[in-house]
Amino acid sequence: MDKFEHKTLETTPHNLTYSYYLSPNFHNPSHPSAPTLVLCHGFPDCAWLWSRAIPHLLTLPYRILLLDLLGFGDSSKPTTPAHYNYRLQAASLAQILDHEGAPDNIIPIGHDWGSGTVPSPDPFDLATANKETAKRFGYPQWEYWNFFTAPDAPKLLMENLDRFWEVNNGFFPSPDPKEKGVDIWMREMFCVPGAMREYITGTGKYKDFTVELRPYARDEKLREAYRERMRRDGFEGPECYYTSLANNTMLEDERSLCQAPDDKDKKITVPVLYIGQTGDWVCRTDLMSDAKEAGLVKDVEEKVVDAGHWCLYDEKKSEEIAGMIGEWLGRKFPVK
Repeated sequence: MDKFEHKTLETTPHNLTYSYYLSPNFHNPSHPSAPTLVLCHGFPDCAWLWSRAIPHLLTLPYRILLLDLLGFGDSSKPTTPAHYNYRLQAASLAQILDHEGAPDNIIPIGHDWGSGTVPSPDPFDLATANKETAKRFGYPQWEYWNFFTAPDAPKLLMENLDRFWEVNNGFFPSPDPKEKGVDIWMREMFCVPGAMREYITGTGKYKDFTVELRPYARDEKLREAYRERMRRDGFEGPECYYTSLANNTMLEDERSLCQAPDDKDKKITVPVLYIGQTGDWVCRTDLMSDAKEAGLVKDVEEKVVDAGHWCLYDEKKSEEIAGMIGEWLGRKFPVK
């Protein structure tokens, strides 16, 4: 990351500033026709999420742009959910790429909120979504949204930064013999009603309990960087990602995509790589199944890493994931 050039750009029409980083070869690539890799992080991270994968990605013949999404890092942090509209953010990213003279062939690589979602013409209802996923998977997949969209969530998270770090980066093997010691910590925190709030505030079931951290999360420099960033930036902006979807602020844009007359605007026709993690109970390893069955994705490859949701902070897992990405890019988007 130290080799990358850090820049900012104020985008229109909302005059919001985006922070981004360009690889050393961005304006002088060895292969000018090669695609540009655009790396987008998720919640509650910033562009530095990718720092441990960057040394491996820099060996590939592609330009790289790392983005601080709206609400994070050095980008603007509006607290109005409507500003977090996907279409508006995509337009801002296009402005950045145009400003930097990037060619039209772009390959987005996303983690968490940095990945796209399939648009729906129907309003999103959190309670209904949790009931349906509870029937399907045995647990309410989006239960934690009830906490993240609560008015007091930003304050509680700020007051309990270390507990939230443990929520995201803990490891807890299942005591159920049928589950054979699988890590269920994310399921317990994100998919059990009230659990995240109780753990973060140290109340109820978790009053006298502290989870074991994954090895990478014990790195005090990494944890302190997280503390400093969140103390500076707060959670009010980042939480708008959840509020904007829960409140259906993007519904009209999603409907317009679903009603597009040209079928190609409704389907992903380019190659897709999906990498899931065994310990991720929200972004499940089978997350692409519905899109495949509906014919929305024609060319998709799926890989699984034995890790948790935030495994890009783990140096070895980052290397493994970067290797998967590099191998796939070499086959699907070869540079000649």
